[in-house]
Amino acid sequence: MAGGEDRGDGEPVSVVTVRVQYLEDTDPFACANFPEPRRAPTCSLDGALPLGAQIPAVHRLLGAPLKLEDCALQVSPSGYYLDTELSLEEQREMLEGFYEEISKGRKPTLILRTQLSVRVNAILEKLYSSSGPELRRSLFSLKQIFQEDKDLVPEFVHSEGLSCLIRVGAAADHNYQSYILRALGQLMLFVDGMLGVVAHSDTIQWLYTLCASLSRLVVKTALKLLLVFVEYSENNAPLFIRAVNSVASTTGAPPWANLVSILEEKNGADPELLVYTVTLINKTLAALPDQDSFYDVTDALEQQGMEALVQRHLGTAGTDVDLRTQLVLYENALKLEDGDIEEAPGAGGRRERRKPSSEEGKRSRRSLEGGGCPARAPEPGPTGPASPVGPTSSTGPALLTGPASSPVGPPSGLQASVNLFPTISVAPSADTSSERSIYKARFLENVAAAETEKQVALAQGRAETLAGAMPNEAGGHPDARQLWDSPETAPAARTPQSPAPCVLLRAQRSLAPEPKEPLIPASPKAEPIWELPTRAPRLSIGDLDFSDLGEDEDQDMLNKAGEGRRTMTTVLDPKRSNAINIGLTTLPPVHVIKAALLNFDEFAVSKDGIEKLLTMMPTEEERQKIEEAQLANPDIPLGPAENFLMTLASIGGLAARLQLWAFKLDYDSMEREIAEPLFDLKVGMEQLVQNATFRCILATLLAVGNFLNGSQSSGFELSYLEKVSEVKDTVRRQSLLHHLCSLVLQTRPESSDLYSEIPALTRCAKVDFEQLTENLGQLERRSRAAEESLRSLAKHELAPALRARLTHFLDQCARRVAMLRIVHRRVCNRFHAFLLYLGYTPQAAREVRIMQFCHTLREFALEYRTCRERVLQQQQKQATYRERNKTRGRMITETEKFSGVAGEAPSNPSVPVAVSSGPGRGDADSHASMKSLLTSRPEDTTHNRRSRGMVQSSSPIMPTVGPSTASPEEPPGSSLPSDTSDEIMDLLVQSVTKSSPRALAARERKRSRGNRKSLRRTLKSGLGDDLVQALGLSKGPGLEV
Repeated sequence: MAGGEDRGDGEPVSVVTVRVQYLEDTDPFACANFPEPRRAPTCSLDGALPLGAQIPAVHRLLGAPLKLEDCALQVSPSGYYLDTELSLEEQREMLEGFYEEISKGRKPTLILRTQLSVRVNAILEKLYSSSGPELRRSLFSLKQIFQEDKDLVPEFVHSEGLSCLIRVGAAADHNYQSYILRALGQLMLFVDGMLGVVAHSDTIQWLYTLCASLSRLVVKTALKLLLVFVEYSENNAPLFIRAVNSVASTTGAPPWANLVSILEEKNGADPELLVYTVTLINKTLAALPDQDSFYDVTDALEQQGMEALVQRHLGTAGTDVDLRTQLVLYENALKLEDGDIEEAPGAGGRRERRKPSSEEGKRSRRSLEGGGCPARAPEPGPTGPASPVGPTSSTGPALLTGPASSPVGPPSGLQASVNLFPTISVAPSADTSSERSIYKARFLENVAAAETEKQVALAQGRAETLAGAMPNEAGGHPDARQLWDSPETAPAARTPQSPAPCVLLRAQRSLAPEPKEPLIPASPKAEPIWELPTRAPRLSIGDLDFSDLGEDEDQDMLNKAGEGRRTMTTVLDPKRSNAINIGLTTLPPVHVIKAALLNFDEFAVSKDGIEKLLTMMPTEEERQKIEEAQLANPDIPLGPAENFLMTLASIGGLAARLQLWAFKLDYDSMEREIAEPLFDLKVGMEQLVQNATFRCILATLLAVGNFLNGSQSSGFELSYLEKVSEVKDTVRRQSLLHHLCSLVLQTRPESSDLYSEIPALTRCAKVDFEQLTENLGQLERRSRAAEESLRSLAKHELAPALRARLTHFLDQCARRVAMLRIVHRRVCNRFHAFLLYLGYTPQAAREVRIMQFCHTLREFALEYRTCRERVLQQQQKQATYRERNKTRGRMITETEKFSGVAGEAPSNPSVPVAVSSGPGRGDADSHASMKSLLTSRPEDTTHNRRSRGMVQSSSPIMPTVGPSTASPEEPPGSSLPSDTSDEIMDLLVQSVTKSSPRALAARERKRSRGNRKSLRRTLKSGLGDDLVQALGLSKGPGLEV
């Protein structure tokens, strides 16, 4: 119970005492039916702390076998899941019943269980990963899982659960599909589930696809779900039509072919399926708002023989009464839309219609053109698909494969020759057959001559003669492949456009000298093979090449270097010498440094180099030691460090040059470090003065302070902003900052988070303005020192242009430093005036440091932004809760469309039937008819057309079997008693098929601009007079319509 316990510091704390239990539901398919332990222990919860910080203590108290990071708290018996990121006080609006129990001195119960998202993910993983009997059991239990927890339905829909069901059902047989349809039907009984199906078009497409299943049970269940879907809202009919067209475009079948196949009774007769199918068509047509969409559906049906099917069923004796009624409704709707429902046989005139649109003419033309036969494409010729069609067109290969009159050269050899040179084509003139004979004879003569010359060339060993005798115009001969494969010659492949390289290669090989036999034969007593010959060998060992090692490398160069080594003069301390040598590694050569210092070359030496040179400048003592050592040993060179110092010492005015150069390089950054914070301070004061959110915050905080203190103060110190987040109320333990944000959002919803509107002040909070003042003084001192350095350089050699440039630079610096001093003084004075504007006294304003002032505002703005986001998030959650509460656990039987079903549905504790919402004020006749149907016994209205095996009994419905004890081997509806959801679904379907449909005659659809008629009427009656006139076919010579 809420109490005023003391935390220890004298502040009361709101503590709530509750009973806690846990529910083992890690595996949703093996969830326990009752929470543990049966005797729930008590636990005290701090109403001001977030619940997420208190769940570990509850978890330890219960010893729950749940993962701590997956735990959530659920209020019993309402089933509301608490937000672990908020405290109980922050959720007081959503916990009216909870706090009502506390106010009565009772201890409400909280259930520790697995989060909804974790349970849904476990369900999806189980469905995706399991197969066989395990998948069968999971699918069979899925319906009961949705029945037991109504909050699981929206989470399942939000987590792409419908896509999972479709994916599993697409690869399963009809038994598994039946289980999936049972679970989907349970989802659609809830408003959240129905809205999820409405937003998921793939589910509607899958249900329509199942209408073509070979299983009657699957088809019947799918039709039931589609009937309930279309009847739920008139906006669902266009969604169903879109799904049908999408399936038709994917499969290539005509639209509505699945429903037409049911009416054709290809899989056997079933009156119930026929009634459901025609009712689905009628309900879809009745909900369409415009004439074009109406005719799109009916024309698609008529093209598949709908008229013949209707007449067949109406003309058959013993047709079911409900089926006959639905068929008559379809016929009347079509005639009504055409305007022919009241026409008598002797009626002479026809009602005037508006002129048809161009779309009607296009449709008629498509119908007329549909009976033509397309022209047959010519077959590809023997030379390929791109060969021209004609008796005189031919190609080289086609000519070569023809019969030959000459006995020389077999046709197979000719074909091989052509394959060797595919780019060569013999394309003679095709004017007459005699010309082709002449070309063929010439080609064969050339081949025979080439063969003869080849034999002569082989006999004489002259390969060049053979190459020159090869015919160029044919590109080959019958024995060309044998010639190229011979061991004597191995020519490279030549192109037919340039045969010259092949001829030159053969001629070169013929002129090459033949290898001669050795003059001295090998002796059997020869020396071993590892003896080196007299000629210098190639240094290679195996595949390792050492041939680049010359004879000059036989001598060791280290002995020569040792003999000629010279000493150097070193006088510096080793530590100093080592430091200079290390610095020289990052500097340019010594001669480059000297030239850069003389000319102030910024590209040769960088800023870092100048700073390093300032630390490496030679002292007078070091210079004297080096000079003395050099005089004592003039022949011995100086060491690197000594040489570097002497080079620097030879530069006149070295210190003045380095200091002037360093100032020149540092000035821009030093000026920027001073000017930018001053500018930010100036802009920050302007932003704060013009900020409406800041003024509203101050006014609200002043009003709250006056109310709490019972005073009428005119202001407060801004330093109090640091304590706003620390002051808390004694009831809900909310900080004053939280209440401040809530009040500001109520009074000024368009206000900002303040932090994003004062970026300049937030940057000023990081700057020490006292140090900035010192930096400004240092800049002035360095500027004067730079001027003294330039005057000292006048004694040394300095180029006039360089002197003028440096003088101009220092003059500009002096003016800018003076300007900085003015800006600094004026900004500081403006800040003092700003403090007076905020209400500070002159004495208090003198003690305010700029950095501390900006830091206070920055921290408050940051805390305000964080708290504001939390308040907005909490308000959004409350709005979501209120919106969610409108449909939470609500069934579609509570809606206006199916309001009559709620009163007739049998009660069942396992099904969360909603308790509100009576019959709506819809169509009076339709509602009365539905009510009369639902109040009658199901046995009297079904005409024995219930699902096969469904148990019909007037006794109360037995409780459903839980998922952990149900037998998954029996299909739904075979021997198990039907549960409440099945009864509700049957009552919904009966209400759709039995109740009087919406009066089609009274519905005004948006008329087509072309005065469109149905396809049946157009085919029977022909084109109307107005359409004939619109097409310009009347009174034409030689035309008869």
